[in-house]
Amino acid sequence: MIAKSTFNSFILFLIIGFTFSLSHAQVGIGTVTPDGVLDLNDDSGTNTYGLVLPRVALSRTDLATPIVDPDPAATAGTLPIGTVVYNTVTTSFGSNSVYPGIYMWDGVDWINEFPKKDAEIFKQTKVGGNTLRTTTTGGYIDLPNLVNRTFTPAYSGTYKIEVSVNWGGGVVDNLGIGTDVAVMTGVFKFEFGSDPDELFPAHTWSARHGSGTNYYDIWEQTTVVIYKDLVANIPYTFSLKFDQTIAAGFQDNGNKVGTPAEDAVDGRGWLGGDIPCTVEFVFLD
Repeated sequence: MIAKSTFNSFILFLIIGFTFSLSHAQVGIGTVTPDGVLDLNDDSGTNTYGLVLPRVALSRTDLATPIVDPDPAATAGTLPIGTVVYNTVTTSFGSNSVYPGIYMWDGVDWINEFPKKDAEIFKQTKVGGNTLRTTTTGGYIDLPNLVNRTFTPAYSGTYKIEVSVNWGGGVVDNLGIGTDVAVMTGVFKFEFGSDPDELFPAHTWSARHGSGTNYYDIWEQTTVVIYKDLVANIPYTFSLKFDQTIAAGFQDNGNKVGTPAEDAVDGRGWLGGDIPCTVEFVFLD
């Protein structure tokens, strides 16, 4: 027969041992066979309930507050990396804005785990199947399908606007000796609502070997990125235009000569020949 004091000590030993085992084992809630460190199941047997994260009102992505470290003595008050919450509010701080959703703290910022997506690209089209030709005279010309277009953002916040253009030069003058290389220059103009126009220069080049081979329409790509704070569901009108400014060294200074065929080999350049010029809007978190 076991003495009472010995029996109590045995039970205490079992409890301590069981507690120690649990601290090193998987934990299951609603299940006795957890498949991970923590396995959550509801007790109805139908698994019709979900996990509800702490619901908080964050102010901006670069501030940990109002969330605080639960054990400041151990971590000097630094919020642990990997802290996860559900944000319930929308704020307006540019790229540091927050909106409802799940956020994870990475030690510096709150990272949205399911970011909003909104993107749309507008492409230049050919007219009658022909590439747009550029001339030195006449001022700004419209890029087909990129004039008076409208973009309506799905969200309020910062959008990246990427303007990408492709421009190839025309045929250089025939001087009959050596190799001649000439450079065309021009200016693209991006108009956006009532904002000041965005002007950016571009260039392309062509060559001729003596009176023989012509090297032309060697397109150069120019890309410009613009950031705009837009308001959801408000339509914004934009246009993309081009003005060829200098074409010395090209046939007729870069203007049309000879028979008026759209694909004529002359001094004019090709705009968006192989790859169309584009304007793309992308929402940034």
